[in-house]
Amino acid sequence: MYLTETEWTEAKQMVEQTNDKGKLLEWILQQDATSEKKRKMQEGQRYFRCEHDILQKDFRQKEVSETKDGKEELKKFYNPNRSNHKNVNPFHHTLVMQKAAYLVGREPSISVKGVQNGLFEKEIASFCSETLNRLLYRWVVEASNSGVSYLHIYYDTDGEIAMDIVPADEVIVFYDEKKRTEMTDVLRYYDKSVWEQGKRQIRRCVEWWTKEDVTYFTENKQGGFVEESKTPHWIVTKAEDGQEVERIAHNWGRVPFIALQNNAEETTDLEPIKGLVDAYDLLSSEGTNNLLDLVELYWVLQGYGGEAANTVTKKLQINKAVHISDSSGHIEAKQVELPMESRMAWLKVLRKDIFHFGMGVDTDSENWGKAPSGIALQFQYAMFYLKVNGMMPEIRSAMKQMFRFLAEHWNRCDGGNRNWKDIQITLNTSGITDEWQAVQMIQASKDIVSEKTLLGKHPFVDDVNYEMEQLQVERRGTKI
Repeated sequence: MYLTETEWTEAKQMVEQTNDKGKLLEWILQQDATSEKKRKMQEGQRYFRCEHDILQKDFRQKEVSETKDGKEELKKFYNPNRSNHKNVNPFHHTLVMQKAAYLVGREPSISVKGVQNGLFEKEIASFCSETLNRLLYRWVVEASNSGVSYLHIYYDTDGEIAMDIVPADEVIVFYDEKKRTEMTDVLRYYDKSVWEQGKRQIRRCVEWWTKEDVTYFTENKQGGFVEESKTPHWIVTKAEDGQEVERIAHNWGRVPFIALQNNAEETTDLEPIKGLVDAYDLLSSEGTNNLLDLVELYWVLQGYGGEAANTVTKKLQINKAVHISDSSGHIEAKQVELPMESRMAWLKVLRKDIFHFGMGVDTDSENWGKAPSGIALQFQYAMFYLKVNGMMPEIRSAMKQMFRFLAEHWNRCDGGNRNWKDIQITLNTSGITDEWQAVQMIQASKDIVSEKTLLGKHPFVDDVNYEMEQLQVERRGTKI
């Protein structure tokens, strides 16, 4: 849920008479609980975990039309002998993993403009090699599932700067009315287990972040919210002779959350394909259950009575014949045939549409690999490139904001003057390529494109910064 400054002001006016932030929180969380955007976020996360809607369907239960007193009615019919197998086809999971692996599967190349920034660049390289890639991967996956993902910057209990991905459905953002890009307030809420009178209870906790501080609220028994504490973003403690002499409050001057948008509309990757995936799951599951329940032969009996069907079956098995009392009667064996060809053809159409509208690459396609030249690969990736190229600027922009926090932290620690605006970010994508053609292009681009950029495109290089260090060592003739 997003509220502009105007909406935010209107919300605060609702409780201005009582000056009770707890009441305001109740209203905001109630609005958020019914938000369509949050519902789609949770849906995208659920499908990524392979918890599809098909799992809620009971194939043993169907609606049957009956006519009673001239009126048609639908009644539920339950068949306990019917198979109830559910096929979950994780197309969304596959497409998101494919996208994240392509965009941030390899470490990005980070450089800093200016000769004097060599130390700054080494600090960034050191940070990237330890934590950045794993963080980026989670960030992109969360944004793809939820439409947007949030990185929270904070100081841990050891006083070290830290960052983590916050689930998007736990966050409510308030933006500046004019720019619509700057966060003014962020509410993060989550559940916490507490023991009350010997029983385990679930209580909601809320963190209200502003540009200067954070206020903590806890839900009470009545469902209201009580303010627990209010603190600055962090506190620096000064000590002399082992004794605390001063506590200095600090803040970032902005809300310490960074948004990574999946696209301009912040839609999830599931939304364009959910109906197709559900249809594929349903058709596949129905086909599986029909096959499990298939009776290869069934007998049609006419003019035969007095004995149960299982008795007739035994006589047919043993004697290969039975006696029919009625001269007009007969026994006929019929074979059940499932419409496999039409079902498989329709599943094939659905699969093609899922990858087309999901803008992914179907590596099981019949055409894959027929002409594995560079141009053919480009055509195979055409729709995929449209999707990931739209997210690349969002990733670079979000990373810049992350390095802004890091630069300010390092400057505060040693009094430096690092400028985050000098940072240049290159994403080293990792798709299927014609490696020989890529190497030839790299060779032809020497003295035209920087060595660091070329290394990022080389199919044999995973860690660009490490490779740069190795080249420098080898050129000096030093052995490691």
